[in-house]
Amino acid sequence: METNHIKIMRIDDRLIHGQVIVSWLPVLSVSTLAVANEKIASDLMRQEMMTISVPSDIELVFFPPNAVKKLPEDTLLLVSSPRDAWQCIQSGIKPVKLNVGGMHARPGKTELLEALHLDNEDREYFARLIDGGNIPFFQPTPKNNTVFLSDIL
Repeated sequence: METNHIKIMRIDDRLIHGQVIVSWLPVLSVSTLAVANEKIASDLMRQEMMTISVPSDIELVFFPPNAVKKLPEDTLLLVSSPRDAWQCIQSGIKPVKLNVGGMHARPGKTELLEALHLDNEDREYFARLIDGGNIPFFQPTPKNNTVFLSDIL
């Protein structure tokens, strides 16, 4: 398996939304925005809705987390869960940074920080990511302070 180095992977259950478009894209200066999500990969209507908000000079690609395509180094890869992040990494993606954005309240999840809610599966996959040498950090926007997950799990 060939390793594919990318600028940053972001775990955020909303995938493409205002914080990504308005806050992260200008700071990161990426040419490609990728979404690795099983449901979105096969839902053309949701892909079209996401495409509307992405600036036209940024390439947007969709695929399932276990079928990662070759991506340029200056890519922001969005996934909705630590499990999806793990699958992408197992498929050969090597992010320079592993950012965690919003993981919102849902049944069975506990709040660690505002907008960071985890269940047992999330914790298990974050542990795998950390054990694999990744350094996930919670930072909803570039203006927020960085909190390393290894410090709060």
